[in-house]
Amino acid sequence: MDKVSRRAMVGMIAAGFTAFLFSPSSAGASSAPVISAGEACKRVGRRKSVDGKTFECVRTANGPQWKRAKATPTQPTTSDVKVFDSSSLPSGASQTAIVTSGGKNYAVVLTRTSSGVVAFSRSCTHQGSLVAPTGGNQLTCPSHGAVFNASTGAVIEGPASRALAQYKVSERNGAIYITL
Repeated sequence: MDKVSRRAMVGMIAAGFTAFLFSPSSAGASSAPVISAGEACKRVGRRKSVDGKTFECVRTANGPQWKRAKATPTQPTTSDVKVFDSSSLPSGASQTAIVTSGGKNYAVVLTRTSSGVVAFSRSCTHQGSLVAPTGGNQLTCPSHGAVFNASTGAVIEGPASRALAQYKVSERNGAIYITL
């Protein structure tokens, strides 16, 4: 190789660096991963979504590869849960219960009115303490004294400003169910 002057060497490095910075491949490149079916992957069971398509790393005869994942059916978001037998809730009475659905516990209060059974969340809308029946068709929060109507969930006395969340109730085959 012939001797190259220092000036020529600096010029070549500067030109190469400029070409690298402004080349179309680096200017328009995105940091999002590009995945296509059949490409090698590293961890079996891993799922990635690219451009609205979901891929899963699966074990094949040629080693782990990305395959287009099948859509997983979504679970229904509501379910009917039996709270207790109809006979255990007399007319005009309120009772609390804890029901479990989908691995979560829900604190509810049910009241039998002249028009049927109503159910509300026991979580006070002020700061989340659990309300309890106190007689006289009222539910009271022990933390700050908010009072709610047991038949409608409406606020009777603050500091709560919103009504209790209501659940849909059905009564069939001698049992009371709520829809979560």
